[in-house]
Amino acid sequence: MHVLFMAPDPVPHPKGAAQRIEATVRALALAGARVRVLTPAGPAGRVLDGLDHRTVALPQEGFLQRALAFREAAQELLTREPPDLVWFRSPWEGVPAVREAWRRGIPAVYEAHGFPSVELPAHHPGLRTREGTLERVVAEENMLLHGSGLLITPSRTGRLFLQRRGVPPERIRVVPNAVRLERFPAPAPPASALPLRLAYLGTLAPWQGLGTLVEALAHLKGRLEVRLRVVGTRKGAWLRDLRSLVRTLGVRGMLEVEGPLAPEQIPAFLAQSQVCLAPLPDDPRNSLQGCCPIKILEYLAAGRAVLATRVPPVEEILEHGRTGWLVRPGSPSALAEGLLTLAARPDLVEVLGRNARAEAEACWDRPRFEAAVAAVLGELRASLRPQGRIALR
Repeated sequence: MHVLFMAPDPVPHPKGAAQRIEATVRALALAGARVRVLTPAGPAGRVLDGLDHRTVALPQEGFLQRALAFREAAQELLTREPPDLVWFRSPWEGVPAVREAWRRGIPAVYEAHGFPSVELPAHHPGLRTREGTLERVVAEENMLLHGSGLLITPSRTGRLFLQRRGVPPERIRVVPNAVRLERFPAPAPPASALPLRLAYLGTLAPWQGLGTLVEALAHLKGRLEVRLRVVGTRKGAWLRDLRSLVRTLGVRGMLEVEGPLAPEQIPAFLAQSQVCLAPLPDDPRNSLQGCCPIKILEYLAAGRAVLATRVPPVEEILEHGRTGWLVRPGSPSALAEGLLTLAARPDLVEVLGRNARAEAEACWDRPRFEAAVAAVLGELRASLRPQGRIALR
């Protein structure tokens, strides 16, 4: 089966979406598919080794211009080299994908998470003032939700969101993210000495809750000595906002913000910490749309205590008091109290870390993800009728 996988994110790349894309296409290839990948070109011009990876150079300025240019490239490739199955992640490439799928009678799979209608206003605030733009995005999302054969989401929260938008549950498959445990050596117990060493891995996006975390550091001044390292993809406006908040609250000496690390550097970075953080807010991106944060899975694999907020997708991964320590979302004081509790209980920190690693081994290793993707591919193969029409709806 020739699978065309299209996504609007450059790969390879450290951010979670790119990691998910690479894991998916490699799982499809491992399951016997002949995979062709179409993505925007990354800044270094890198491509995925061992795969037929096509890239397209997009305009440097203007989000919608880039999105429409990617759509045009997707349409061209679909017309020139039609696949047996098309798999996509956004409306930009999804609209031509679904149209071609129905015209040719082939399956279309929509990885329906990271909805532009939910996330674009945070990335591009100016879209709120462009009359009708977000409404058209929602209309295209709905066309894809109801025109695709199968929809994939990484969380039960995401499944509920899709059902609320009218997708029948029998067309939804939950395929959570995973972590490559072989990258993480057997963890040693963390040292209990102060300062308490904290780690945050990920972007500075508003839906990650870093502002609340910085405010929590201010609550700890004079109460607990901590050192927080923030590592991950940075966007100019978000970084400026974070630095401004750090200056205002006077916590510059309590944290440092660094650029993203290569995947092979992450285990050593996390091993230097005592507590890893995921302060996600209770907002539509997390609690309504859903997610499966790869950073939390990497924290588990590293065998470190995880302090996170009690939002639905986090509770799908962590159990309070056993594999993590959960606090009220959006509350600097709750985060601060959580850190004070863990600092006073090195025994608890060690137990949480040990349980975290066991949970990663039992539930979140990459072979489980590969098996889930292979099952979806097998289902699609079985659905194909001899004349090429699909029986998914």
